[in-house]
Amino acid sequence: MSDEKKVIFSMAGVTKTFKTANTAVLKNIYLSFFYGAKMGILGLNGSGKSTWLKIIAGVDKNYQGDVVFSPGYSVGYLEQEPQLDEDKTVLDIVKEGAAETVAILDEYNKINDMFALPEVYEDADKMQKLMDKQAELQDKIDASNAWELDPKLEIAMDALRPPEGNKKISVLSGGERRRVALCRLLLQE
Repeated sequence: MSDEKKVIFSMAGVTKTFKTANTAVLKNIYLSFFYGAKMGILGLNGSGKSTWLKIIAGVDKNYQGDVVFSPGYSVGYLEQEPQLDEDKTVLDIVKEGAAETVAILDEYNKINDMFALPEVYEDADKMQKLMDKQAELQDKIDASNAWELDPKLEIAMDALRPPEGNKKISVLSGGERRRVALCRLLLQE
């Protein structure tokens, strides 16, 4: 089946009722998206647009009905007002999108630093354990193309034009914060 005809998401019989109100904000929704579909969501305030998006993104799991994604597809959700750590920099937040890759590279670099310690290079067993761990991490780095993290970060930041990487989140406007959060989200793939 060609990708254009492939259903990558479906929602069947989805109903969402808030406990504070006895009225369903979403009632018995059936919906499917084909690969490559583009959509827009229009509606009055309080009509359920954000609730619907949170259900699709998996943020809200308190509903009745079924939501199914085809294997290999995922959804990211960008909040209207992203919650970002005020003490971090733009680059710190963007790197959170690639946290697993960053952690692997950090561990790899720590191991390389340990090779210079006398208590390691003078002990054959410790050296062998470190070399084995280094080889394991090298395989993970190669498999995830982690060596390309810095260029990937630069491309994402160039495309979305967030503020400079060393700028603190606390001084950013709402729009700048959303661009930083979107950059982080896109790096999560």
